[in-house]
Amino acid sequence: MNEMKTMPDDALISVRGLKKHFVVKGGKKGRELKVLRAVDDVTFDIRKGETFGLVGESGSGKSTVARLILRAYGLTEGEILFRSEEGGVIDISAMGDKELRPVRREMQMIFQDPYSSLNPRMTLLELIGEPMVVHGYTKEQIAKRVAELLSFVGLRPEYASRYPHAFSGGQRQRIGIARALALSPAFIAADEAVSALDVSVAAQNINLLQDLQEQFHLTYLFITHDLGMVEHISDRIAVMYLGQIVELGETDSLFARPRHPYTEALLRAVPQPDPRKRSTEKRGVLKGEVPDASEPPSGCAFHPRCAYATERCSAEKPALREVAGRQVRCHYAETLELQGVGE
Repeated sequence: MNEMKTMPDDALISVRGLKKHFVVKGGKKGRELKVLRAVDDVTFDIRKGETFGLVGESGSGKSTVARLILRAYGLTEGEILFRSEEGGVIDISAMGDKELRPVRREMQMIFQDPYSSLNPRMTLLELIGEPMVVHGYTKEQIAKRVAELLSFVGLRPEYASRYPHAFSGGQRQRIGIARALALSPAFIAADEAVSALDVSVAAQNINLLQDLQEQFHLTYLFITHDLGMVEHISDRIAVMYLGQIVELGETDSLFARPRHPYTEALLRAVPQPDPRKRSTEKRGVLKGEVPDASEPPSGCAFHPRCAYATERCSAEKPALREVAGRQVRCHYAETLELQGVGE
């Protein structure tokens, strides 16, 4: 069945109709109270060798998408295709744990918090080498590989005997990057990988990720709420709102001319270095909060917060469609004159 699956020739990962619903239970008998639609019909391709940015406010479903792709969560519905080392297309959404084990070598994750993601009782040799232990490497192979990986991320090989508490937050995140590289993966999901770091340290780690991408021909899914950061690193960007993609396109064109009001609102929040462009009235502020995913608004999910909403927006749900080379979920994507960064 896997051999019959198809995806674009330049794609490493294809996500089709991805859904994840969490059932919230309560009461004495644990009855179902509501269904939380964390991810609701998400479709996109990640091209081999690119950095695909996924942005949105907290609660938009970004991290859940990453965990679904890596099969840390089970799918409610949908399909995830992956191009293996051999070049074949496999449906990882239909695989069990045993079938997934060899695939997991090729797909890894860098977690958000460099403090809680590392076991304080394990040395760097144990932390970085743990994935290799699972996959049958010898002690000699692990020691050699860990020394290489520490060098790759700018740390000294002799640090392998130390514990995480001896390192700063930026260094700990580099340890997490080294661990993600341990099995020479093709794909890495970076979930808010630099959001817990100071700006200068975050920039250094972003540069490191770009250098490693070029050196090892990696493909990234870069998840963040920081549009300034995602502009710097991403080739294409998908904007998520309440479990759905509302806009997807090339980074430069999306920043220059957004097609969805939510994208415009996020871009207005990006700090402007030129004082002449800091008009509060022009930049605006995104009002309200992301609605409850268990009770989404009727029609367009963004309409309660949208300055351009009409009666149609509250009554009719927009489909994700192509507009000027962009995927957009808005009834008025062709006619709205939205402002990009620097306008």
